Amino acid sequence: MNKVFTSKNINNHEIKNRIILPPMVTFNFSENGYVNDRKIDHYKQIAENGIGMIIVEATAIHPNGRLSDDQLGIWDDKFIPGLKELVDVVHEADCKIVIQIHHAGSKTKVTGLNEIVSASDYKHARALKLDEIKEIINDFKSAGIRAEKAGFDGVEVHGAHGYLLTQFFSEKSNERTDEYGGSFENRIRIAKEIYSVINASTPDNFIIGMRMGCNENSLDESKKFAQTFENLGYDYLSVSTGLDATEIDKPEDFPYHWIVYGGTEIKKVVDIPVIGVYKIKEREQIEYLINNNLLDFVAVGRGQLADYNFTKHLKENGEILYCLECNPCQWRYDGSKCPRQIEVAKKKANR
Repeated sequence: MNKVFTSKNINNHEIKNRIILPPMVTFNFSENGYVNDRKIDHYKQIAENGIGMIIVEATAIHPNGRLSDDQLGIWDDKFIPGLKELVDVVHEADCKIVIQIHHAGSKTKVTGLNEIVSASDYKHARALKLDEIKEIINDFKSAGIRAEKAGFDGVEVHGAHGYLLTQFFSEKSNERTDEYGGSFENRIRIAKEIYSVINASTPDNFIIGMRMGCNENSLDESKKFAQTFENLGYDYLSVSTGLDATEIDKPEDFPYHWIVYGGTEIKKVVDIPVIGVYKIKEREQIEYLINNNLLDFVAVGRGQLADYNFTKHLKENGEILYCLECNPCQWRYDGSKCPRQIEVAKKKANR
């Protein structure tokens, strides 16, 4: 049986199929943190092609924690109307939508920012004080409340890709000697407290997911992170990389990337849904991972950016415009420069 187009629940929300849009920042699609028409149209087109759930790109919980000046924002109530407009068009397409909430920590890139913070004195950042950690936890709480007010089905806490939470999780970057450093329990404490405050401030059916690494210190410790996240109450895990790109070993006969393998290994030790990611873009890959119960959901990122009708084409056995894997990906600069997007625009113009 092909299970790709069967439904599965995340915290009592029925996701109509197993294909997810992972959070992928659309650089130059907005200004000053606001949603605009281009951003709405981007997500609207992907929702209308039949995808199960959209995870909106990394959205800053504080202006000094942004990864770029043009990053989407959720640190103020002024962003709620635009976010609600985005949510509404996605819901109209019968698609679930959550938003990834994010603080970049030592990877912050904000023009004119003089002071950058992290878990410890790390690279060019200084260690957060205890009261500042509490403020950031409260910023995550406020972001969750704003997301619920905007109508999102939930939030995804960004605990991957070298950003602030991974700077706490990782033994390479966390040298604290207080309750947020040292032991496993202390390094994960910030994630525990973030979940607690969001959960206490939002409805019971509000999804709270975690983006995590499969290589945080080791695969074995990442499995422990995953089990702890589940025990804390997180509703799903989206598995990618942690502080850095240190590879984990995978069997020679595993046909896909080591990050995908990490996701399949984490699925073995938890009962909550697991989303796998990284260069999953072809029909055979998706069907293999889902039909063999290696993952609960697959995140198709570049495939959806190259072909806004990816899910529809997959379901109807249509011709998929596969990602050409440009290096660098043009979406890092401006999605309109993606060769596939240019190709589609020309076809529309010639009709």
